[in-house]
Amino acid sequence: MTKHYPAIFYPPLILKFLAKNHVSYSQITYNHSSKLRNLSNNKSHFSDIWIAKFSYLIIFYVFAIAIIISILMPSYVWLIAITLISIILGILCFISSDSNQQTTKDDFRFIQIILKVSSTNGMQTLRHKAILKHWLQGQVLQPSGISEAQAGVSEKDFYQVLIRIFPNVSQGATFDNPNSPYPYSADFILVHTSGLIIDIEIDEPYVGNTKEPHHCVDQGKDKIRNRFFTSNNWVVIRFSEKQIVKYPYHCCKVIASVIARVTGDYTFLDRLQNVPNLSIEPMWNIKQAKKWARLDYRKTYLPIYQK
Repeated sequence: MTKHYPAIFYPPLILKFLAKNHVSYSQITYNHSSKLRNLSNNKSHFSDIWIAKFSYLIIFYVFAIAIIISILMPSYVWLIAITLISIILGILCFISSDSNQQTTKDDFRFIQIILKVSSTNGMQTLRHKAILKHWLQGQVLQPSGISEAQAGVSEKDFYQVLIRIFPNVSQGATFDNPNSPYPYSADFILVHTSGLIIDIEIDEPYVGNTKEPHHCVDQGKDKIRNRFFTSNNWVVIRFSEKQIVKYPYHCCKVIASVIARVTGDYTFLDRLQNVPNLSIEPMWNIKQAKKWARLDYRKTYLPIYQK
């Protein structure tokens, strides 16, 4: 079992899917997305080119009018000078347009690349998701009910962040526990259109009212629970309570990275590209949890105690 947060656990079925469907494909898709972002930075290049060409067109028409006036009214010597200048500028415009032919070709090539990459990525993503959906169909355990337990303050706040980023997130689903009369309850469930379902958990070091150590690496309870979910083809992501309170969007980026890796869908990861990566945090044992309970460690980061 991993010894740090965030902790990510993949079902064997999904690991097998990734092995057969080449994880590198997802990286290629991400690289393509990066290329599109880099190429889009050159949009100002397009603007400059077309503004310059439009300026040449205006100059041409202005001097064309000047030529007509100078012919109709030859008594105006200054118009004759303008006529000569217009002829010279017309030649320069012709030469300039010829020298810009390669630039125009480059612009057209740029547009072709955008269309090609977008089309390729779209088709590959759809194909990848379709295959994954086929693999997971009928293989993922569904909830048996909804928990009536009241969500903690950290869960409420994090849920508001989750639903800003991800479209299909719910709270408090329960699952029949074969080893206990008490069901398992998921803090959050995220359902992706590919059929991927993620159990998102928030781990606190001790229970608030009883100070009893909780989610300790030497207790073994979470290991059994993780195995239950992954054996039923759920991905499990665990964060420490401190991580989701202090860095909620960093945590969302971790979730988005898992979605991208498994499904090839980089929509959410692209949305969070400017958010820093979440720093890892060591898990705790019973001894450490008891020490923190004596010090009221959770009060140092929970907002309910900092108001």
